[in-house]
Amino acid sequence: MKRIVLMLILVMAGSVSMLDAQERSSYRHMFRLYYDNDFINFAGKGTDHAYTFGTRLDYFYTRDHASRFFLDRWFPKAGGVAVNTFGWSLVQVAYTPDDIITTEPDVNDYPYASGLFAIHSLHSSNPIAKFNLRTELSAGIIGPYSYANEVQEGFHRWIKYQLPMGWDHQMPTDVLLNLSISGEKLLWQQGRWLEVSGGAGLKAGTMENAATVYGLLRIGKMEPYYDGLLSQSGSPRENKPHRFQIYAVAKPGLYVTAYNAFVDGGVFAGRNEYYRQTKGEQQPYATDHGIHPVIDAGLQIVSGKMGFSVTQKVMAPLLKGYPAHPVGNFTLTVGW
Repeated sequence: MKRIVLMLILVMAGSVSMLDAQERSSYRHMFRLYYDNDFINFAGKGTDHAYTFGTRLDYFYTRDHASRFFLDRWFPKAGGVAVNTFGWSLVQVAYTPDDIITTEPDVNDYPYASGLFAIHSLHSSNPIAKFNLRTELSAGIIGPYSYANEVQEGFHRWIKYQLPMGWDHQMPTDVLLNLSISGEKLLWQQGRWLEVSGGAGLKAGTMENAATVYGLLRIGKMEPYYDGLLSQSGSPRENKPHRFQIYAVAKPGLYVTAYNAFVDGGVFAGRNEYYRQTKGEQQPYATDHGIHPVIDAGLQIVSGKMGFSVTQKVMAPLLKGYPAHPVGNFTLTVGW
């Protein structure tokens, strides 16, 4: 755990050194490093199981004119006064079974699976009507060419931890193409220190078909949520009296998954043949399409252009007979 924290701090320091020391009166750009790992468990012992890690690198930006890019024009906006923040992202995710020592994984456990994909996004927020829309279009691959095997093995060697031995049985190469749309609306506000919102989202495509409804609670010293994505993670110099933000976030909800390529296999190649066969007394796993409670809660700290958050997620199970899965997250942001 100490090594993970140290690594994130070094990445943040390196990012800052590359930025112009002169801060603008308002931020137009933001870099974000988003890191999930189920070994980060603040409530108990960490694991290497199910959704085991995810890394996301984001570049967000605003424009002072209408975008000519056809996707930007097609993405829905939150009205004529909306603060529109566009983004490009690179994401890598990995799933593993509970027992990573054996070269013959349990076919009734989560399979070895990984993905690498790019995202183009729009976060459109209406500061007057107090609602926002998020749209993400993802494209990439599942399978060995996502290189999660090499990343996980390299990280485990670095921390001198058990190497995962079953990646030869991971899900085969296939195409990931997904559209995600969500919206949030302010329900109640108390001054500048308490906000309660409601939200819902849909995902559809060859990576995941799912739906969610949730509440969003923010409490503390913070900028208004619906003033735009960049203001949540950075406080420009013109807002000097409020440059420091510290607030807690809780996001409880319900989640249902109809299809997930990382356990169901890609739409063309399907599951790895290994996970279709009975092994002794082990029956192949069955996917879970029930409605499950989920929650994401943590703390966000912002000082000027820098932001840092630490959260704990409890994710819905993807396989029948398995419990909800806790995953920790560290996020670093730099605005300019």
